[in-house]
Amino acid sequence: MRLVRHQLSVPVALVSLVSAEEQVFPGAAGLPEPYQSDRRTPLSHSFCQHVVASAEPLVIEDARRHPLVRHNLAVPELQVIAYAGMPLTHADGRVIGSLCAIDSQPRRWTETDLAVLADLAGACSSELQLRVMTGRAAHAAEVAAREWRRTQRLLEERSSVAETLQRAMLPQLPSPRGLQLAGRYLPAHSNHRVGGDWFDGFCTADDVTVLAIGDTVGHDIAAAADMSQLRTLLRGYAVDRGEVPSDTMQRLDRAMLRLPVDAIASIVLARIEPASPSGSRRLRWTNAGPPPPLLLLPDGAVQVLRTPPDMLVGIDPTRPRRDHATDLPVGSTLVLYTDGLIERRSTGQDIDEGITALGRVLGGLQHLPADAILDRVLDPVRCDREDDIAALAIRVEG
Repeated sequence: MRLVRHQLSVPVALVSLVSAEEQVFPGAAGLPEPYQSDRRTPLSHSFCQHVVASAEPLVIEDARRHPLVRHNLAVPELQVIAYAGMPLTHADGRVIGSLCAIDSQPRRWTETDLAVLADLAGACSSELQLRVMTGRAAHAAEVAAREWRRTQRLLEERSSVAETLQRAMLPQLPSPRGLQLAGRYLPAHSNHRVGGDWFDGFCTADDVTVLAIGDTVGHDIAAAADMSQLRTLLRGYAVDRGEVPSDTMQRLDRAMLRLPVDAIASIVLARIEPASPSGSRRLRWTNAGPPPPLLLLPDGAVQVLRTPPDMLVGIDPTRPRRDHATDLPVGSTLVLYTDGLIERRSTGQDIDEGITALGRVLGGLQHLPADAILDRVLDPVRCDREDDIAALAIRVEG
């Protein structure tokens, strides 16, 4: 506020947030008492409400002669004579308040005055949006903590810690119209039934199916705890926004730094959009390390959706992330999986060889439902696996 007063040579500067009942001032300089201490006024004393209502700047040289505000009580009680207010925007684009400069004398605002005020309002909006996002991240962390506390209570009520954690990390997949979803999780060791691999799937209000599959470093209860936090954070970020997957993943990166969540994970996050008139679907995804998805086409051919993978989450939140897109025709099946399905360290089979072998297993299974496809895919590794395995199959039925 001192910067606004200095740059524009005004006695009063405010950051005003407007609600249905009042306006409050997170930032205020130069108001008379008791308003400077109270940091709020009723709307009867508000010019900023008109900035919010119009979503446009409001510039007034002499409020006593202006038809919109000449009867406003801020004129006689707060000596608001000249007013210039610029909109402040929320993270979702709504105008929620105003950054305003106020003079107790009539004033002709120059183009330079208004340009400076607009620049400062943009910076102020960015700061407000950052605070909102930080608050959302903190709320997501609280949700994750509650989820983990719930899991701990379940552990106390069950004789088998491993079995309870396994149930906690396997979600109930949705049944969206026109899609078949199936998921599987196999732990690395039969006597240690928890680990860091996981999958998730849910539908948003706009009929988008969101899918995630990930591999958190570790094969123990600690890895399962890290996985639970990451999955809950990612779900909370993705459930109510129509943003591209890379934006959601970058918000997860930043949240892990600020909270902090001490974990490293590879994740594929995907969105399957509503059906086109032909029944096909548009797939958009971002890849933070797992092996590439496979697409079983209606003719039985297998397409490897190979893209350059981005950095694993939990390492460098400043690194950019990329989105990829392709069409899923009717009768096709998308398969997401973690590297435990294709990598064999004991035999020297690397990931590329494993992807080729998995493609051979998938080829020709185009007539099977999603559940049966996963059964066939996992059969070769049920008794011989060195790592956790998570897998998702999504069949487009039209």
